[in-house]
Amino acid sequence: MTKSIGMLVVGVGFVGGQVHAPSFKKIDGSNLIALCDMIEDRVKPLAEKNDVKYYLDFNEAIKDPEVDAVAVAVPTPYHYDLAMKAISKGKHVLCEMPVAPKIEQIKEMEKAAEKAGVTVMPNLNFRFAPVYVKLKEMIKEGVIGKPVAMHYREFLPAADLAAQWPAGGWAWNLDKAGGYPDWTLSVWGIDMLRWVAGSEYMNADWMMSYPKLEQFGGILGYNTMGIAKFKNDIVASFHFGASVNAAGSTTRFEVYGDNTNVIHGVGVDKIIVYGPDKETKEIDLQVKGTRVWGHRQCDTHFIESVLNNKTPSVTLKDAILAQEVANGITAKIR
Repeated sequence: MTKSIGMLVVGVGFVGGQVHAPSFKKIDGSNLIALCDMIEDRVKPLAEKNDVKYYLDFNEAIKDPEVDAVAVAVPTPYHYDLAMKAISKGKHVLCEMPVAPKIEQIKEMEKAAEKAGVTVMPNLNFRFAPVYVKLKEMIKEGVIGKPVAMHYREFLPAADLAAQWPAGGWAWNLDKAGGYPDWTLSVWGIDMLRWVAGSEYMNADWMMSYPKLEQFGGILGYNTMGIAKFKNDIVASFHFGASVNAAGSTTRFEVYGDNTNVIHGVGVDKIIVYGPDKETKEIDLQVKGTRVWGHRQCDTHFIESVLNNKTPSVTLKDAILAQEVANGITAKIR
């Protein structure tokens, strides 16, 4: 049996260069072989830091016989092409979300992977984030009884959104990206709530507001709200926002139970339990680095799945279900 998986990380922006590369360098059973990016000034220093090879041409990179698997961390419009090329060379693939702009493309990837006998896993890392893992464990332990309602909110500073995805770039092109940034960023939360609920979405609807923020280069400071219901009768709501300042930035997941207790997952490291008679309990999770949002754990699961020839707990079917719900956002603006 192969003792380690030779990894290639393509795309060395923040997620690829600062999260996946150091993770695959340290994970047991993983051997970081090379980094790939079109910009040499960006990839060369990272390759030297990690003491690995680098490529400027992806087509050359996947010919490397030491590469067994590829982590695709390039912008969404290029996921499909690069993943399909990797699959055609018999490489396993860990793909960032959204997996592809169109559901049909994901289904093609699914068929190609099955035919090639390789694993393709979407990077739905929220399922591995300590704050949500702990929150789900507490629900299973009966802390709130039976969950009956959920609310998830994710507010990004407008300045940060403009810096990452400036107006006029690919992220604002519906055809290239699949949707605006609210659609792009919604899929992790949508999937995470389905995972915590332990049920399938029965229906979902969305309403959006897109104020143009001239002070941030003309980006759309979205406020996107959704309401959904699961087959097990849990109701859920979402608020994805990018029209706040840095002080207003937050991520918060609230779960309400039938015993009247409530659990809040706050940011990446805190859980608050609101019990009876105004009792509250705070749990501080000591997490740092690439483990904070579950990236390191997700990468580890990918390596273990490939090494042991097992289907990962997160599959392309999960990506499809998340993107189908998210597509209700773009359906309103196309």
